[in-house]
Amino acid sequence: MPPLFRRAADRLIDAAPGWLVETVRPAPAALQWWPMLRMAVAVTVPLLGGAAAGHVTAGLLPAMGAMNAGMANRGGPYRARIIRMSAAGAAGALGYLIGAAVRDHGWWVVPVMVAVSVLSALVSTGGGTGSTAGLQLLVMTVIASGIALPGPPGLNALTFLLGVLWVIALGVADWPIHPRAPEETAVAEVYRALGRLITDHGADALAAFDTALRNAYDTVLGARSPAVGLDPERTRLVALLNQASLIRNALLSLCQEGREPQQEPASAVEGVAGWLTGGPVPRAVRHEGDSPAVRAFSSAVQGAVDLASGGDVAADLLPYEPVGYRSRFRAVLEKMWYGHLVRVYTVRLALCMGVAAAVSRLGWFDRSYWMMLTVALVLKPDFGSVFARAVQRALGTVAGTLIGTLILLLVPYGPLLLIPIAVCAALLPYGMQRNWGLMSTFQAPLVLFLVDLLTRGGPELGRIRIVDTLVGCVIVLLLGYLPWPGSWEAPVGPRFADAVSATANYLRYAFDPEHPGRALLLRRVYDALADLRTVFQRAMTEPPAISRRVTTWMPAMTALERVADATAATVARTGRGAPPPSRAAVQTLADFLEGIAGDVRAGRRPGDPGACTDETLERVDSAVRSLRDTVAGEHSG
Repeated sequence: MPPLFRRAADRLIDAAPGWLVETVRPAPAALQWWPMLRMAVAVTVPLLGGAAAGHVTAGLLPAMGAMNAGMANRGGPYRARIIRMSAAGAAGALGYLIGAAVRDHGWWVVPVMVAVSVLSALVSTGGGTGSTAGLQLLVMTVIASGIALPGPPGLNALTFLLGVLWVIALGVADWPIHPRAPEETAVAEVYRALGRLITDHGADALAAFDTALRNAYDTVLGARSPAVGLDPERTRLVALLNQASLIRNALLSLCQEGREPQQEPASAVEGVAGWLTGGPVPRAVRHEGDSPAVRAFSSAVQGAVDLASGGDVAADLLPYEPVGYRSRFRAVLEKMWYGHLVRVYTVRLALCMGVAAAVSRLGWFDRSYWMMLTVALVLKPDFGSVFARAVQRALGTVAGTLIGTLILLLVPYGPLLLIPIAVCAALLPYGMQRNWGLMSTFQAPLVLFLVDLLTRGGPELGRIRIVDTLVGCVIVLLLGYLPWPGSWEAPVGPRFADAVSATANYLRYAFDPEHPGRALLLRRVYDALADLRTVFQRAMTEPPAISRRVTTWMPAMTALERVADATAATVARTGRGAPPPSRAAVQTLADFLEGIAGDVRAGRRPGDPGACTDETLERVDSAVRSLRDTVAGEHSG
């Protein structure tokens, strides 16, 4: 950014309220050229095909199918990508058929839109794939109900699916050459983050490693085949992730002893990362050491080297639970019918979509489907911050529409519009990485150009788009946010209590070498802590009335992370020569931790844990006492 613009941006940031800056602040992200190029090719090639045939509008629906399915491609294993993109495409095609069927039936659009909103909300309970499919079902229903495209609806839905197939082919083009590239890349990133943690023991490096580890588990386990039998290569990758967790804990135990990691094991960690990306097999590591922590660290690193060298995977239970399709389906159904958040979200979405559809029937707005689209996108089925999404959507759409209007003033109607279309499409994946507002900044002009290709509306489309978007955001804030008590409460406390319970359950069995599920229990602790951080970060984007209350949880969250880390580090030391703690002392601490969780849920002040005389648990006991003092001081009563 030029210095002049940077100074102007800094002045705007200084003048804006802190909560607004936090709400619109983009997350840091690097440019990923291949996803950007893939999206540009996916959207523009159908349009180029239509232009070559003499009717550029013939490529609109395939381009829309490619864009919608392409936005569902969030990386990960190829199998998961195909399922996610296929679900989004099929739901979008179904939505198009529903919207086209009610387009010319006047007020019937309102009850149909409400019914589709309910179905979308229920489908969205099926994890990330369901959320994407539910959103595309609603979005394409809105678009088809507001835009008349030439040709029969059935044929148009098929052309939409052609665009979906086209982007799926692009998304898995390198599958035959590198069938496990996403999984191997995710595991390599874990070991690179581990290498950075070895040189920098700070909290940021530790958090970055934990995030990379969780993402890698999701990627590798998400690629597991449902077929009976083990996949040896994928099992090895899971074992490498398990070993990385052991190395992390051994590093923490080194910090407990005030020691620095030895150079040879540290280099071996980098060697494992290099091997995962095509480099040579790392060298073996010596096990000599004069302390339990040094031996634990060397042994954990050697375990990773052995796995990279083709050694046998240990028979210990790996940290995952195999769940069949029937169990997953049953869990989704239970969430649909008995989940309080699902019911609340369903009512909010149906109410806002019904009102937006009714307003669109009054004829006050030229292209009122944009208003309904805004409602659908701001109330996206992921239980994120509605307030933040509304603000980001409004600001991003205004900025993007102004850019698009300027381009429409400068670029004449016709094939030349494909150039800004390609640029905006390429920037979509980058915007999605940063935040919802930046994604809207790139999506708004792209949609503007596509609509202009169909209607030749010109720059006037920009004014219409801004008005409809702002009205949609107002509907969401007035009907989908302000009246609901849950909007004014951030569920940080309940998630904190859940994380404390998970830590207590791990501590209860952490020092029992015969317990087969220790690795799984530890993963549940870090998953619960990651969920807690996510809820906390979302709550920080809410207005000051909410975010100020939420900030008081930060010391308690830090204290809880120290309890988990102290426990894992102590386990690493006891596994390599340090005396194990007594079972009674472990149970006492675990019971007290569980009591803290109950006190947080009930709003009580935690009591005194009493004295712990076991020297092995000294650091764990100190961390638990610090947690108790923090919770008692900040959240008593």
